Amino acid sequence: MKEEKRILIIPSWYPPDGGYFFKEHSEALLKMGWQVDVLVCRLVGIRKLMQAGWSALRRYRVREEDGLRVIRASYLKLPGNEKYNILGWARQTARIYHRYEKQFGRPDLILAHSVTWAGYASYLINRKHGIPYVIVEHRSFFVWSTQEARQMVLPFHVPLFGLAYEHCEKLILVSDSLRKGIETLVPSVIERSMVIPNMIREDLFLLPPKARKTEPFIFLWAGRLEHVKGVDLLLEAVKTLSEQTEKRFLVRLAGKGSLREELEQQAAILGVSDRVSFLGRLSREDMLKEMQGANCFVLPTRYEAFGVVLIEAMATGLPLIATRSGGPDSIVTRENGILIEGENVNELAAAMQEIMANIKEYSADEIRKQTLVHYGDRSVMQQYGQVFLQLLQE
Repeated sequence: MKEEKRILIIPSWYPPDGGYFFKEHSEALLKMGWQVDVLVCRLVGIRKLMQAGWSALRRYRVREEDGLRVIRASYLKLPGNEKYNILGWARQTARIYHRYEKQFGRPDLILAHSVTWAGYASYLINRKHGIPYVIVEHRSFFVWSTQEARQMVLPFHVPLFGLAYEHCEKLILVSDSLRKGIETLVPSVIERSMVIPNMIREDLFLLPPKARKTEPFIFLWAGRLEHVKGVDLLLEAVKTLSEQTEKRFLVRLAGKGSLREELEQQAAILGVSDRVSFLGRLSREDMLKEMQGANCFVLPTRYEAFGVVLIEAMATGLPLIATRSGGPDSIVTRENGILIEGENVNELAAAMQEIMANIKEYSADEIRKQTLVHYGDRSVMQQYGQVFLQLLQE
C-alpha cells in the first residue's frame, strides 16, 4: 500500500523559517517507504521583504530537497490585521494545492502540522477537493496551564479551530498535556485524538566521541529567548547557585529572540555575566557539538507542548532539568534527570546543584538507549504508519 499511496505534508512553518523538525519528520516518513510531498506557503512580512527584496515573494515552484518533492510559494503578510492574514494565508495555501493537484494528481491523505494554520488550510482543501486530513498538534498554548497560555487564543481563533478539528480524520497530539486546552475549546474532537510523541534523528544526535569533562560543569539551554521559556528564572538560579557552591560552572544559552538584550542586562545586574554565554541561533551541527560538550540540559519553561530539544539532548546522553509545564512531565524521569515546579528559582538552583554533585549516577548510554526506544525516528514513524494504513484502508 505504501507504494501506491501518497501523503502530502502541509506545515504551518518550514525552513528557512524554523520548522526543521517538520522537515526531518517528512524525511523520516520517506525513509519508511511512504510517498511524501511537502507543500510550503511561506509567510513573508514587510520587514523580510525589505531585507530580501522581491525575491522573497517567490511564485509557485517545485524542487527536490533532500529527497522530498517540495512545492513552494509565498504569501505577503500585511501589518496590523492578524485575522486577514490568517484567512489569506489559508486561502493561498488552498490555491497552491489546487495547482499541485493539477500537476501531480490527488494525494491520498494530508498531514497538517498544527491547526494554526495548516490545519485550517487543510479544512479548506477538504471542503473543495475531498482530501481527508490528519492534524498533528504542536502548539504549546493548548497546555492551558497558565493565563499567559490561554491569552494566546483570541476569540476569532476558536471557530477556525472548530472547523479544522471537527472535520479532520484524526488528531495526533505530541503529548497528552495538550488535551485539556483542545477539549476546552473543541470537545468533540477528543474522541478522535491520540498521542504520538515527537521524534529525534537517531543518526544526528549522538553520544560524544570522548567522555565528557566536568570541570567546569556546563549547563546548556536552547530555545527562543522569550518569556515563556523561563531564561529569566535560569539567570536568577545561576545567581543563587553561585552563592551556594564553590564548584566552577557555566551556562550556555543557544537561541535568539526578542528578549536577548533584556536578558543580557539582567545577567549583568545579577553579576553572573562571566558565567553565562549567549550563543545566538545555532545550526543543527553546532547544536550537537554544544550538547556533546555539556553536562546537563536545563529547560525552565513556563508551558511546553512537548520539548523536542529535551529528547535531542537525551539522545546525546545528557541528563535533564525541566519544569512541570506540560510535555516535559512525561519525558523527565528519575533515571534521566530532575523535574521541578515552575516559577521556583530556589528549586531550580537546588536541582542544578544536585545534578553537579551526582552526575556520575546518570548513565549517558542508558539515557540514550531509553530515548531511542520511546522517541527514535523508526519507533515513532511506525506509529504514524499504523495510523495511515488504518485511515487509507477505511
